[in-house]
Order: sequence, then structure tokens, then C-alpha cells
Amino acid sequence: MVTGLPRWFSPTVAALLAATFALSLGGALTEGFGALALVPARVWRGEVWRLVTWVFALPSPETLVATAVGLYWFGGELAERWREPGLRRFVGAIVGVTSVGTLTLTALAPAAQHLPYLGGWALGDALLIAWALEFPDRRLRVYAVLSIGGPPLAYGVAGLTALAAVYFGP
Repeated sequence: MVTGLPRWFSPTVAALLAATFALSLGGALTEGFGALALVPARVWRGEVWRLVTWVFALPSPETLVATAVGLYWFGGELAERWREPGLRRFVGAIVGVTSVGTLTLTALAPAAQHLPYLGGWALGDALLIAWALEFPDRRLRVYAVLSIGGPPLAYGVAGLTALAAVYFGP
């Protein structure tokens, strides 16, 4: 990253935001989320682009805005700290691990092989957890009531993600 420029000049963050807005708005305008979703049975038949597109195709405006803010804020600060190659490796690893993990889990539950998976929660949560661990002295204020940061924030996000998996399925 060029020294002295604000974090929004991170090429990696800009590319992630562009992909997120393009795929999300494209999916919404064309009702094309079905072609972007991770559907394990379709991946096994050769539709390998789904291993990447599902993370950036967000089916609701609230999720799109929340994900974009997280990418900009947390991704931008991590790009400053880790530099562009480090952030690209991290994002690639998260996308790869969540995609392969989803394929592996659905192999254990054949009925889930035909379900569509969309959304950037995996990437957003991973960026937030990494940010909390990388900047332990920084705090987030939640609903102007709770101020949290560092490992408690990271473990809290991981715990809430696990809780959501229990309620909504992994």
C-alpha cells in the first residue's frame, strides 16, 4: 500500500468491494443468485466458479451494507498492517477453507448437497476476528452500550458464529 494514503486506496479492499457490489447487485437485478450460490452438487458437476462467487453474492441490502462496511473498515486496517499480499492470502484462505469446508460437511449430509449457500458472513467474521486479534487495544462500541475489543471480541464473534450454525445449520 502506498504510504500516506487512506485505507480505502487498498487495491485488495477495492477489488473485494467491487466484486461484492457487482455480484450482489447483479444477482438482485437479474434474479441470478441461483447461478452464484455455492450448491455443492453443482460444484461436483463442474461449476467451480461457485466456490468463489457465493461469498460475494449477498441477497439482502442490509447484508450488503454491513459486509461493505466490514470489508472497508477491517479489511482496510488489515491491509495497512499486513500489506496487500498478506490480506490477499488471508482472504483467499478464508474463501478456500469455507468453500471446501461446506463441500465436506454437505458430503456428510446428502440432502444438503442441493441447498444454495450465499453470503459474506464467513469472510466478514474472519476479518473482524483477525482485526480484533491484530489490534487488541482498539474497541468497538455496540449499540452505544457495550465497548469490546481484542480477544473477547474475537472469541465473542466466533461463539456467535457457532451459535448461529446451531440455530440455522452450518
